[in-house]
Amino acid sequence: MFAKRSAKKKTQRRHRALLNLANGLLREAFLRRHTSADVTAQDLVSHAFGHQIDVDLDLDEAQRFLDAARVARGETAPQAAA
Repeated sequence: MFAKRSAKKKTQRRHRALLNLANGLLREAFLRRHTSADVTAQDLVSHAFGHQIDVDLDLDEAQRFLDAARVARGETAPQAAA
């Protein structure tokens, strides 16, 4: 029972940390007068690795976190390139 609870807490902490990091990257882009489209999934992966949040974060998952952060900020997620 405690192992389940611990795994759930770990997952929640990871999710919260990655979403906060995505929001921070978008906020920083805004403050530097860049658009949120200038922030890429690779940026999030690099920062997550540097902050030792998650070393197994792939680009698809990072893009989903960035899209969620953009939507939470009231922006629309950029369309994927065809």
